[in-house]
Amino acid sequence: MKEEKYPIKVDDEIYGPIPLERIINDVKNGNLTREATFWDGEDWISVTLFLEEEIPEQTWNEDNWVDNKEEIKYENGAPYPTTSAWEDIVNKGRWAVIFGDHLIIEGGRFNLKALESVMEGEPRHGGIPIKKIINVTFKEIDKGVEVIASSFHRMYEVYSLKCCLSKQDSDELKRELEEVNVRILTD
Repeated sequence: MKEEKYPIKVDDEIYGPIPLERIINDVKNGNLTREATFWDGEDWISVTLFLEEEIPEQTWNEDNWVDNKEEIKYENGAPYPTTSAWEDIVNKGRWAVIFGDHLIIEGGRFNLKALESVMEGEPRHGGIPIKKIINVTFKEIDKGVEVIASSFHRMYEVYSLKCCLSKQDSDELKRELEEVNVRILTD
């Protein structure tokens, strides 16, 4: 497996690329300032991102389009007005939702694992038109059932949206998807 390396910027000096493990260790040990940034291919991002298990949410309402974030919650806390919504049991605030003709997986905490998948080009959240779903995989794990919905992006790129649901919730989602003839895989 290829070791991840990133250019590091401290003040106006750029170093590297430096292996990810070394960056993390150097920041933890105080050998690299927390003000340093790394290049992710598009922007300079704080190295402290690598240290946090859970990345704090960014300001979601900087233009004040709603006074209270709770005002946009619906039944059982779902992010959309639908009864077909199931909350992730591992990543609180993340939901699998059937809204109209889309399967939507979004929300939750942003952590290092999510960052890694985003940096690999995988979306962290989004919606897939049900008719464009390639398949949905239901895989039982210790914590519940991992749900992986896959679709095409552009012509030949496949992407997947993931969440972890309880056994009961995954069964409900599976039934709804089977009713509209989505290909279901079990592992």
